[in-house]
Amino acid sequence: MKLISYIICILLLILILVLYCHISSLKKINNNIEILQTINPSIDKIQDLLQEKSPTVFKNVLYEWEPIINIFDKSQEEINTMSLNDKTFYKDLIDCFNSYSLCSSLGWDYYFTEKNILDTEEFFTLETQHRHIICQIMGTQRYYLASPNQTQFIKKENIKDNEINNLQLSDTEKKLIKKNPTKSVVNFWNEEETNKEPFNKVEYIEIILREGNCLYIPYGWWFLSQVEEDGMVLEGFNISCISLFV
Repeated sequence: MKLISYIICILLLILILVLYCHISSLKKINNNIEILQTINPSIDKIQDLLQEKSPTVFKNVLYEWEPIINIFDKSQEEINTMSLNDKTFYKDLIDCFNSYSLCSSLGWDYYFTEKNILDTEEFFTLETQHRHIICQIMGTQRYYLASPNQTQFIKKENIKDNEINNLQLSDTEKKLIKKNPTKSVVNFWNEEETNKEPFNKVEYIEIILREGNCLYIPYGWWFLSQVEEDGMVLEGFNISCISLFV
């Protein structure tokens, strides 16, 4: 009986250690304002870079994704139909995403979006996913990224409805901010607003996401995209059995 008790204790300690390491990894924050880049990385290299928790560009990887190669001449409607009805397409696409998975992954959600100049975003959004990969299938986007320690300048805490109503925004934009408190209330393209404190203290970096490349945005970072050339984007979101509770 003692031996069994010792074995159970050892197994519990191992489990606790694994959980602690996983949670620590998920909660890790990197405030360094830099962008990592790599070309055609191996799976081990991908995972090493993701652990750095810095924005990372994976160059030319989409040219190795067979499901993506087969959709360049298709519309978004056709692609969405394939995602729903073509099991082989779905499986192959998930297999490509799996190289970027969290430990103890529970799977990926993804969606395709056609992008044009009118889709340029106006407000910084807080990244609340622990694994978010943006794949630029066609076209070009410019991303503006701010590290977690810039939150004090980007997001006004405890914004009340009456304060939002007083902002010079459209009714749609006001509803969006009320519904999603992880968005900034400052229009990035309005110089009058961005020159005011505290937003004028925000430090951010820019990255151009070109066709064939993927961008990883770490948890806790702020991001905003500007469409420079019409195209199509695939976004993937991965969760694990631990990230659901962190």
